[in-house]
Order: sequence, then C-alpha cells, then structure tokens
Amino acid sequence: MEKISLIVNPAAAGGAAQKEYKKIKETLEEEKIVVTTLFSEYAGHSIAIAKKVFLEGFSKVISFGGDGTHNEVLNGIFQGAKEKFKKVIEELSDTEKSKLPSLGLVSIGSGNDLRKTLKIPKDIKEALKIAIYGKERLIDAGYFEFKNFEGKDDSRYFLNVLSGGFSGTVTMKANQAKKTIFKNVIYLNALLKTLLFSGIPDGFLLNEDGRIDGKFFEFDVSNGKYFGGGMMVSPNSEIDDGNLDVSLFRDYTGIEVLFKIKKLYNGTIIKEKKLYHRKTKEVYIECTPKTLVEVDGEVVGYTPIKAKVIKNAINVIVI
Repeated sequence: MEKISLIVNPAAAGGAAQKEYKKIKETLEEEKIVVTTLFSEYAGHSIAIAKKVFLEGFSKVISFGGDGTHNEVLNGIFQGAKEKFKKVIEELSDTEKSKLPSLGLVSIGSGNDLRKTLKIPKDIKEALKIAIYGKERLIDAGYFEFKNFEGKDDSRYFLNVLSGGFSGTVTMKANQAKKTIFKNVIYLNALLKTLLFSGIPDGFLLNEDGRIDGKFFEFDVSNGKYFGGGMMVSPNSEIDDGNLDVSLFRDYTGIEVLFKIKKLYNGTIIKEKKLYHRKTKEVYIECTPKTLVEVDGEVVGYTPIKAKVIKNAINVIVI
C-alpha cells in the first residue's frame, strides 16, 4: 500500500483552509484512502514536516494550502534529501531522485498560480482525487540566493516564480490585507497602490546576454506561467523545459504599467518591445536601494538575488 502523507496549512486563505479541510476528510472517507495527516502550526512549519515525512519513507506527499505552503513542502522534501544523501538536489543521480516522494497539490489561497500552470482544478475534492490517482509529471524547480530580513545570506527553492520590485511590495501588502472571498481584488488593489506610490530602484542584471542596467520597476524569474493571482508575464514559460524565463520591466513608470494591466493578465505584455524577456539558465539581479523579493506568493527578503534552474527536480501529480 502506498504510504501517503497529507500536510495541511489551516492558516491558508486567511484561515479558510481549516474550514475547507472537511471536504478533504469527506473525500478520503468516500475513496477509502488512508493518509497520515499533519497540520502546520506556524510559518515555515511545513518545511520541517515535509522533511520529517520524507525521512520516514513516505512515497507521496500531498500539500493542502496556498502556493506558499507548496513551496515550504518542496523545500522540506529537498532538505530531507540533502540530509539523507549528503548532496543538494541538483547533485542527485536519477536513482536517488527516484526515491523522492511525488508531490500532490490541493490549492486554496489568494494566488493559486501554480495550479493554473499545472491545470489542476480549483475544486478541492477534484484536486485531491488527482493528487491521489493522477499521473506523475517530472518538472523543474528554481533555486535562488538572497538576503533575508536579518540581512543574512539565505537560499530557497521554488516551484512557480521568484520576483522583485513592485511585485514584492504588492505581495507584502496583499498578504497583510484582510482576506475576503474577493481574493484577486486584494492583489489588484495592492497592485494599484504600489504602481502609483512606490519609487523605482536602479538595478543591473547579469545573464547570458551580459549586463543590463536601468531603472528596475519589476523583475520576474519564472518557472510557471502565472503569478499574482492570474497575471501572465511569461506566457511561453514551460515548467519542464530546463529553463527559467526572466522578464524585466526596465525604465517603466508606474503609470505606464497601470495602463498595461490588461496585457499583464492576458499575456500580451510579452509583445512589448520595452520589456526585456528571455529564457535563461542562471541570472543575477541587484537593486539600489534593495527591493523586496517574493517567491511563490511569500515575501522572504531582499535583493540581490542569484537564481538558477534545477532541471527534472521533482514529480508532481497531475491529470
């Protein structure tokens, strides 16, 4: 029998996950599926839980929460792998990677951008059934180094997107706002305030094209297609192509971006000549003054950042 762990973040979606968990229980009972359920109790707890269940030999880990919860579970699995194999994930052999648990995703929260890329339904019961019965898909992950809020060097893996500039500020404001059923409105409201009232830092970017300087209104390093509750700055991004997609809003003003919000949501922003966009294996970005950085919907620290792709990082469960 498959050994399955379910990691629940009851605080996701402003606490709505705790109420919606009954749908998870009902589905497990209906399907007669036995899982070991563990609840996170504080920010970062899902990392420790996922590490523990990996080391205990679970073959599948199902994450119930927002994109930030899924990110924590991924990082916990990779921390467990590092402890077990004495190597970071990018150094593992295919045989060692095959011993990682597959990752099932049941999403609830303000963003839910990863599930859109993977075409996992919004409906909790349907998403759980996919996590139980679906097929494995080997996807890439990103890895990046940054400065945490204590000013110390830190690092993290990500599934969907790493971004900074106005998006970091937007995410901070959205996460601090009172959660309502109008989840995407929270993002849009925070976005508008940031567009109109935030300063723009000087920055430079280093990658295969060399050095790019300018006023960095926003940068995005994408593994998936969506961020910020449905915005699509990298519509051509593929989560399993061995690349990250970097997009840079260089020398844009807040007013300019305000009039391009529709393009952000329908993906046509990529046609803008002023937007720098390319696929990359590795990128370094520095801003003065430093800017907030968010990863998979959670603000974690500040620039500078150095990011790279981890090809064929983990199996996720999809339709």
